[in-house]
Amino acid sequence: MNKIKNHENISLYKWIWQSYIRTAFIPLIVVELIFISIYLTSDFLSQKKTIDYFKEQAQNELGQIAKQKTDLINHELSCIENSTSYFTNKLQHALSSSASLSQEDNDSLSYSEDGTYYTKENSKDDNVSIFYSNISSTKEMKLKKDKIAKILTLKNFMIDIKNTQQLSTSIYFNSFDSLNVTYPYTNIISKYGHLADVRSSNFYYGAHNEHNPEKKVKWTNVYHDPSGKGLITSAICPVYNKDFLEGFAGIDVSMDTIKNQILTLDIPWNGYGLLIEKNGTIITLTDNYKNHLDLEELSYNNDNPMSKDNYNLYKSKDLFILRDKINNDLSGFTSFMHKDESMVASWNTISGTNWKLLIIVPEKNIYSDSNKLHNDLNQIGMIIIATLILSYIIFFIILSKKARKMSYTFSNSLLEIKNIIQRIDDGDYISKAPILNIDELTDISVQLLKLGQNLDEANKNLLETQTKLKKKEIDLKCLVNSINDLILEVNSNGYITAFLSKRYQDLYKLYEQGDFSSIYDLLDKKTSKAALEKIQHVIRLNETAYLDINIESNSGLRWFQACISPKLNDSSKVVISARDITDQKKMARSIISAKEEAEKASRAKSEFLSSMSHELRTPLNAILGFSQILQLDPESPLTSSQSQSVDEILKAGKHLLELINEILDLAKIESGKLSISIESVPIKAVMDETLAIIKPFADQHGIDIITYPEANSNEFVSADHTRLKQILINLLSNAIKYNKKHGQVVYYQDCVNDKCRFHVIDTGIGLSSSDLKLIFKPFQRLNKMNNTIEGTGIGLAVAKQLAGLMNGEIHVVSEKNLGSHFWVEFPYVESDFMHNSESGLSIENNNSFSEDKVYKILYVEDNPANLRLVERVLSQICKLKMLSATSGELCMDLAIAHKPDLILLDINLPGIDGYEVFKNLKICNDTSEIPVIAISAHAMPSDIERGMRLGFTDYITKPIDIRNFIDKISNILINIESKN
Repeated sequence: MNKIKNHENISLYKWIWQSYIRTAFIPLIVVELIFISIYLTSDFLSQKKTIDYFKEQAQNELGQIAKQKTDLINHELSCIENSTSYFTNKLQHALSSSASLSQEDNDSLSYSEDGTYYTKENSKDDNVSIFYSNISSTKEMKLKKDKIAKILTLKNFMIDIKNTQQLSTSIYFNSFDSLNVTYPYTNIISKYGHLADVRSSNFYYGAHNEHNPEKKVKWTNVYHDPSGKGLITSAICPVYNKDFLEGFAGIDVSMDTIKNQILTLDIPWNGYGLLIEKNGTIITLTDNYKNHLDLEELSYNNDNPMSKDNYNLYKSKDLFILRDKINNDLSGFTSFMHKDESMVASWNTISGTNWKLLIIVPEKNIYSDSNKLHNDLNQIGMIIIATLILSYIIFFIILSKKARKMSYTFSNSLLEIKNIIQRIDDGDYISKAPILNIDELTDISVQLLKLGQNLDEANKNLLETQTKLKKKEIDLKCLVNSINDLILEVNSNGYITAFLSKRYQDLYKLYEQGDFSSIYDLLDKKTSKAALEKIQHVIRLNETAYLDINIESNSGLRWFQACISPKLNDSSKVVISARDITDQKKMARSIISAKEEAEKASRAKSEFLSSMSHELRTPLNAILGFSQILQLDPESPLTSSQSQSVDEILKAGKHLLELINEILDLAKIESGKLSISIESVPIKAVMDETLAIIKPFADQHGIDIITYPEANSNEFVSADHTRLKQILINLLSNAIKYNKKHGQVVYYQDCVNDKCRFHVIDTGIGLSSSDLKLIFKPFQRLNKMNNTIEGTGIGLAVAKQLAGLMNGEIHVVSEKNLGSHFWVEFPYVESDFMHNSESGLSIENNNSFSEDKVYKILYVEDNPANLRLVERVLSQICKLKMLSATSGELCMDLAIAHKPDLILLDINLPGIDGYEVFKNLKICNDTSEIPVIAISAHAMPSDIERGMRLGFTDYITKPIDIRNFIDKISNILINIESKN
């Protein structure tokens, strides 16, 4: 109420002014503030991203500099290592050889007053210096000279190494008995004492097997050369004479060259480099930055550098935190604080010496350009904000003046309209329209005058309409009450807005009493949800839908078929008409229950057969396997009695395996899951194959097999090759098993009309007329008295059903004690029909085809022979492009992609069968108009009727009648051509 009162009391000027503020000024300020916030936020984020980018670039660039330099130093030191190792091998070989001093070498050597044997002077520029301490006995002088002579054989080799390795300053050998041989020449007598003992040196200690079991080259720490060569490091390798540590070989490397390489590094961002040992001792440091880190590098001029803290990187409090990272990682990048300044460090490792090349850069130098750009952007932002504030102040003043003028004009016009409404209310319908300053308000005043003139007539018509509606409402209620269906009016939320039918009094009374008000009160939760979805579907699409529902009533649970229709005069409601279908539901459920019981029995049978096969095959595998192992074991041959027992085990096991296979075949046939592939089978080949298989079995039983006449190699029969062999082998094995001793079996074939017959005649025990009625039923063994004959009673049942699946028949004639005559017949295919006719076809109506037209035909078949046959036949009719598919899935892809003129479809396909493929072709818009011909070995009248009823253009059975096939294909292609 307070809000209404305030609105009534507010002036038009203030209302317009506040509207400007709310709808224009404030949103504009908010938008600008959002833009400014976005600007500042993006500036902050871009600054952060830029810093991250520069830091990543710095990490990559500094890491690359460190890696390149350490790789170079690693290569140089690796060459020193290889030379040291090679020198060691040469020494070991020389010490194991014999040699003697030359006259020149002998003259250059002499004894000092204290008994030291050494080189007196450098007689040549490329001479070596020899120093043999007098710590060993002079009695061994002969041995000493021999050792010196052996070492001097390598003098030229030592000179070559020194000259080729630029980092080396000297190459030498020290033996356990204090012999020192060095190149280039140096005055060793002043360097070592006459009682110098090599075995007490750190180098000899480190070369010992206990400290260098791998006998590899090792690098020493950086040290001051006693002879005044400055800072050096040495590559030391033990020298063995057989298993005795003779001494060690070494090459000294001057640090000056390596230091110069570090000092000349071109490091960006005013950075500098350090070379440190593992313990943190600084080997070299750029001069400009010694004061920056309060450190110095190790130098030759210091008196005792190893004892001073300012030569060790880790002695600095700020730099100590780098120790673990640098020592643990071969390479890396990190940040640290030094003197309240952020620094970044990148390092890499020189592998042989474990030195670290460390590059340090002040972090602020990396981001200097980015920080300058950030400051400039901030200044621009402040200028933009100040300009916006000034603009809004000016805009605010202009807006105030405009609002005042607009309110005056608008208020005067509204007062005129108010006067018109007042006159209409007083009954003055005819008035003159005022002239207003606003066109829209002028139009409103004119419309108000017209409205007043129509009110009187509208009132009269309203009374008449109300009378008619009342009458129609009474008629509609009578009609609804006469219908037996349950009729409800429901809104989009499922609430019942009207119960239109009183047919179901119990439900109507509950509705009248308010016991239920929505479909949720009437139906269960699941059905209510489905019904609500249907209702909303009907309202959304404005179309009728159907739904089966159940309602609990006084007479029990009742089923209804609900028809949900949109209400014509209210798009938010529907009318539900529900008809009682309880009796139909009960009948349908009884039918479904019976079907489920049948399917359950079928599944139980299949599960039993599968389980039986698995449970019997597993132990049977062990029985047959171990029996054969016993037979074939050469180390433990079986006795005659044992061998007979094992033969009986194998015989019984194989019989059991045949029984399992025949039972499974029978089950597959009965369930319709046995796959049959009809093809043209050569008669001679199949007879030869079966005869080869059965002949050893006949010889074992002493039965002669007679065959005549021999079949032509070009004669064929329409059947499944494998299953035909199975039938013939079954007939032949029965003829052998149930024959008399030394009996005969006649095996031949002949052709009668269009059928090929395979005959098996035996001289066995024969069958009575009563036996003939049972012989093809499963598990019927008619000669049960003779238990010596193996059999399952399934073989002939399987053979008969297999023959039926291949459009064949089995017949038998037999007399008791006179033998039996079995024959099986299949459709015969002549050789010229399958081959000669293919190549000699002449098509009479091929003139009906366009010479330029190339027809696309898709043949769906999983048998390659059939594919080749059809392609050769079709190529004689017209120009065509033959497409082939071996499965239904590939057929759909090719049909959509190529849109063939005709599709030839086999029914028995792997995966989805031909019927399902046909349905998919007709559903798809791209292939629904393409004619489809079925080509199938299913030739029963019911199969053909089913195919034609489904919608196939034609149904052709295998084996194909070439002439008939050509006529049908030609007629269809001619029809396609005429339509085009």
